[in-house]
Amino acid sequence: MAIINVSPSDNLTDLIASNAVSAGDVLLLADGLYLQTVVIEKNFIRIISRSGKAVFTGFSLLLDGFVLNGVTGVEIYGVTVRNYIQSGIVVIGGAANRLVNNTIHDVGSNGIRISGSTANLVWKNNIRDVGFDGILMISGSTSNWVICNDVKRSSRDGIETFLSNDANNALIENRVCDCDNNCFEAFGVNTLILRNKAAKAGSSAYYIASGSNTICIENEGVSSDRGALVTIPNVFAACNNFSNNSDTGLLSLADFGIYQGNFISRNRDSGLVFSEQADYNFIYFNKIVCNEPADIIDNGTGNNYLKNITG
Repeated sequence: MAIINVSPSDNLTDLIASNAVSAGDVLLLADGLYLQTVVIEKNFIRIISRSGKAVFTGFSLLLDGFVLNGVTGVEIYGVTVRNYIQSGIVVIGGAANRLVNNTIHDVGSNGIRISGSTANLVWKNNIRDVGFDGILMISGSTSNWVICNDVKRSSRDGIETFLSNDANNALIENRVCDCDNNCFEAFGVNTLILRNKAAKAGSSAYYIASGSNTICIENEGVSSDRGALVTIPNVFAACNNFSNNSDTGLLSLADFGIYQGNFISRNRDSGLVFSEQADYNFIYFNKIVCNEPADIIDNGTGNNYLKNITG
């Protein structure tokens, strides 16, 4: 195991593939501009920016910045990735990679794309001005932890789990704003959405759909078109703040949800709304006030209310 100094003139793909680099080695990046795509097909490689000034650029000519292809235990830390046609960092297959404290901006598709991979950590990355999603989990990506990332100005969604088989992912304490579509789009089964902040979504701050059993706790969804849209059963939504949205605070189209301890206020197309398909939900101990034209609209059947404050 060794620490290997790397300069912008080195081809990292060739270096990593060579016998000079072994599992566990650290590639320590000098400051400068790296014009290349880095493909990593060796486990437990650590790529670290020496002082946070290693910049990878595609000059709008190269497709992706980093491609982690079927690997485990790779870390990418402290680099800037910009001006690629597609994505900043792509993880394909493999497991338990660590993407930490990177800056990704001005890419044509996704800031970070995780495809068919599990147990990755995406932590403290700054992602902005992307042509599609800030962070995307797709093709059966499961049990990933997405924590304390900042995502701004995505042309589609901020952070997304794409379909129900993108399951058991955790989205914790992320900040997302200025998305043309949804700030958070949770389509996976058993997703945890905890203590995130979302603002200025063109559609919903939180869109919870496709899977089931999602848990949404202590999040903030403000100044968007809608605070939250729920279309799946057995959601647990507690202690969230859905306020000052131009449409509904929270709209449910699903059955058997639990809505508990939420604060829903000053929304301009009602506070909490249940559609005709939304039956047998439990609405407990919420404060739903100052919404126009109504605090609660219930078009469903068998919904139960206990100890809510309205008015």
